[in-house]
Amino acid sequence: MEDIFSIGEVSRLLEVPAATIRFWEQEGLISPCKGANRYRAYGPRELAEIADVIFLRSSGVPVKKILQLRRFDLEQYQGGLRQMEEHMQRHLDTCQRICGQIQKQMANTQEILRLQREPYQPEEVPFEKIARFDFHEQEKLRRYSSDPTLYVRYFDTRDMSGTETRCIVMPPEASGPDLCWERSTGGTFLTFLIREQVDRDYHSDVWESVKEVQKRRRTGILLAQYLLTAVEQDERTDFLKGYIQVC
Repeated sequence: MEDIFSIGEVSRLLEVPAATIRFWEQEGLISPCKGANRYRAYGPRELAEIADVIFLRSSGVPVKKILQLRRFDLEQYQGGLRQMEEHMQRHLDTCQRICGQIQKQMANTQEILRLQREPYQPEEVPFEKIARFDFHEQEKLRRYSSDPTLYVRYFDTRDMSGTETRCIVMPPEASGPDLCWERSTGGTFLTFLIREQVDRDYHSDVWESVKEVQKRRRTGILLAQYLLTAVEQDERTDFLKGYIQVC
């Protein structure tokens, strides 16, 4: 006589909640027999069916798709698997992109700590071009939403009025009258951390740092690249990395 298991025993054996097994039964994925006591009875056939469902679900196959696959011939089955593979590849690409963004933000937290320890160190500007940016410009807005660290503010420190230009990092091949700055050889830039208190109308310490540099060097343009926003001393703070031109 073949082994017969209760739903509780199947749940323990396959490490699947009994409620999930009942749901699969309701959806038509499994069809256990019921004994004289009207309790569900699972034999080797039903266990194999459940194991098959577990495998497909762990592969990301939806319940309704499993039902479809069971009605497919070999060619249809292959086509269905190919569609699922393409879907999962797109999902994997999205996950990898998100993982890359998280890693970049983690690197930015380390960069903030480094700038706190080591201000005013020489460093190359990591981007080649920036262009003026208004929020009604859809293409630039999409670039910003895909990576907020592309946001850069442009200052001329020789103009102490504090005027600034909102910009976005552009690809190296970009051209046009909206370009605000292009990297050239021979320039020296020092880096430092900029803080802006978001809830205090973006009060910034940028000019304090500029004046500190100007005690020792003549300064030119300043590029302030957004890193991230976090709470510091109970205040929501934007952290930016300043690149100040010196001579």
